[in-house]
Amino acid sequence: MTMRRDRRRLIAGLAAWAGAAAVPARAAAAATPPTPPAPAYLSDLARPDGLPAGMAYLPPEGLHPAYLLAVYVNTSPAGATGQRMWVIGRPGAGAPWHVLLQDEAPPGAGAGPPAYSWPVSTGRRYPRDARSGPTPLGVFNLDERGFRHRPGWGSPGMYNALYIDLHYGSGRVSGVAMHGTTRANYRLLGRPESHGCIRMTQANADALWALVHPGGARGEEAPLWGEVPRYFLSPPHGDARARAGYVRDGRLLFAADGTLLTRPGYRAVFVFFRDDR
Repeated sequence: MTMRRDRRRLIAGLAAWAGAAAVPARAAAAATPPTPPAPAYLSDLARPDGLPAGMAYLPPEGLHPAYLLAVYVNTSPAGATGQRMWVIGRPGAGAPWHVLLQDEAPPGAGAGPPAYSWPVSTGRRYPRDARSGPTPLGVFNLDERGFRHRPGWGSPGMYNALYIDLHYGSGRVSGVAMHGTTRANYRLLGRPESHGCIRMTQANADALWALVHPGGARGEEAPLWGEVPRYFLSPPHGDARARAGYVRDGRLLFAADGTLLTRPGYRAVFVFFRDDR
């Protein structure tokens, strides 16, 4: 009973933070309780010796000002930080990034410092599934289209699924999402076992969903809704039509007249990288 009550309190607090994100940064900073700063690890990865040359990556301080929520995932199957996710946020453009979520303490773990990242399962190739494979690396928007947000068990084995905004060169929409998994799969978290998605516990999926959709708000009603850079060249549509001209390195795209290409959407960005150290 205590765990359920704490979980409800956590989600209520997250909803309050997301609501604060919609007000001016100065007022939001005063209303938001202090939280730990974003881990230095995420910034250190941008140093020359941080990641292999050519790997697409943006540290928190390198993200566009439009973003207020950032999710980082290390897809490496090895290393001290492999198969882990970090969730950070800020109340407004120019404000410092801070940790938003921490993992639940595992049963019997006892007292200790809070874990500001949690274990996930990213993708690997399954011999009999041609569409399976490693989770794509790069910088991605959260897909803004309603059918790409599936609350509860909207798909088999996928709880509270939030899809990345990506169409492949063929035009096929990406099936890569962040979602909770079945309890039977909890033992697999911490190693690549998905077909391309990012799996987590249902409790962590609830917490992430509450940041994006506090109180069930979706689309323009959500506090995180706004104008964000788009990482594709074709005109945005709100339906399932294919989008084309994607980039995956987070570089900004501009029209012929120099105008930044944007679209309405959630002010959330996802950075998937591989650090094998």
